[in-house]
Amino acid sequence: MKGDFTRDTFNPTKHFSQVLMQQGRVTLDADANEQAAIERHYARQVTRDIIGPYAAPATGGGFVLQSDPDNIFSISKGRYYVDGILVENDTDKCTYKNQPDYPLAKDDPLLVIHGDVNSPVFWVYLDVWEQHVTSLEDDSIREKALNGPDTCTRARVVWQVKAFPETEQLTKDLETTAKATKDALAKRYAARVALQKKFDAVTDAEKAVLFPQLLAMDEDLARANRLSLQPLHDKILSELVGLSDATLTARVDPGIKIENACVTPPDAKYRGLENQLYRVEIHRGGTIGNNAPAPTFKWSRDNGSVATPWLGGSGNDLQVASTRGFSAGNWVELSDDSTELLGQPGAIFKLAKVEDGTLSADPAVPLPAFNAYGKNPKVRRWDHGESVANSSALIDGAVPIQEAAAGASLWIDLENGLQIQFTAGGNYRTGDYWLIPARVATGQIEWPVADDLNPQPLPPRGVQHHFAVLGFVGWANNQLTIKNQRLVFWPLLTSVADSALASADGHVAVQPFATPAPAGKDRHPAATPAIKSKRKPYSKTAAAAADGKSD
Repeated sequence: MKGDFTRDTFNPTKHFSQVLMQQGRVTLDADANEQAAIERHYARQVTRDIIGPYAAPATGGGFVLQSDPDNIFSISKGRYYVDGILVENDTDKCTYKNQPDYPLAKDDPLLVIHGDVNSPVFWVYLDVWEQHVTSLEDDSIREKALNGPDTCTRARVVWQVKAFPETEQLTKDLETTAKATKDALAKRYAARVALQKKFDAVTDAEKAVLFPQLLAMDEDLARANRLSLQPLHDKILSELVGLSDATLTARVDPGIKIENACVTPPDAKYRGLENQLYRVEIHRGGTIGNNAPAPTFKWSRDNGSVATPWLGGSGNDLQVASTRGFSAGNWVELSDDSTELLGQPGAIFKLAKVEDGTLSADPAVPLPAFNAYGKNPKVRRWDHGESVANSSALIDGAVPIQEAAAGASLWIDLENGLQIQFTAGGNYRTGDYWLIPARVATGQIEWPVADDLNPQPLPPRGVQHHFAVLGFVGWANNQLTIKNQRLVFWPLLTSVADSALASADGHVAVQPFATPAPAGKDRHPAATPAIKSKRKPYSKTAAAAADGKSD
């Protein structure tokens, strides 16, 4: 989150339950932010433990896919929970093509294939993540009574319904998984049938002993049926990346020296004059090698918080709302809401001149046109250019990533003795970021170290994506087929009448908690019908004995 924060102190492994203010003490933004993070972590973890990885409430649930020839499919209004996160679609007029937070790219796979006579199966899934919102994105959060100063920022849940084509390998994996799941259910059912036969052949006294076993087996079958889609969904979601596997290490250079004889060598000290929250962010994603474009990064000493609305301009002059924090020689990034929602890098340029209300870019590189950007275009300052002696070493204005080789080190200097190192073999994604608090009082940075005091590599702090399978679509003979595979849960206090769970013989069926939608007769492996069983009637004597009562 690119905000003007002191630091981000929430750490779930510390298991803090509350932040307690003390009288007469200094209170920082990090304290209130940590309290909010503790409560959010608790609420989402509890929700996930109760509901499961993802499901819709039986009443008020949304995200049902329905045919819409002009827009491929529509997405029903309602709620869904993904990894404990509440996801809400507020309109019943939402379609794949006009999602509120997913501006479709021209090469979107469903748009490209739409209308073909035959096409592969496309898996449709929900991508959920959190976006940091400042007054640049939503001016309404400014307090107009105070003449609109920048105060608190917000975080909001973003949901995007996406699709990807099923590969040949994935098809084979799903068929294997579906067969294993069906075989496991068949074994459970066969054991249940055998016990039922034994139950039917014994006396009432013996039935009283076997009846609890029948109940337990029925519950086990019901649970297995409810979760029959889970292995298939897990296989599908394994194709997606929630958080990249890249890791970064940070330290203060232990070998830095000062030539001035009147100054004591700092001996691994941060030499900045102010406390800073450094942000290292991946600009262009990818991997190193394989003749692919090199991934790049950028960094900011102010957590990327120096930004201003881009109002227009001509040529290489940018008309902006404020030039505060910008100066000639800065490297700035042009972006808008669409580039951020699509996880794309913005265009980075070097400033040649700064005047009141105008930022002038280096004329050697032409700027993209203002009308090429959509909602809320903005200019953001980055500081990486100041640490690169030769700007020609940059790629599209960002620093190429260099990784440490196995058994060796490759530290990259930022400034004031701060160094970073990327671990070999990383698969980087645009927007991955790390935060490094640097403190003047201690001359150190806040970064975990091992027992031998060596700094530890850490994964990105975000952006963390959460996924849920909604179903699949495909075209055959120019006809669109949609199969929903949402999971549904019932409230704990649902009555039998409301949930329609009473069996025909009057016995109460086990209440489903996360039940897959009916798969129908579709032959796709992920639509394999679950095995069903119904307990046979039993005598009143056996039931009473099982309850510890007599007639």
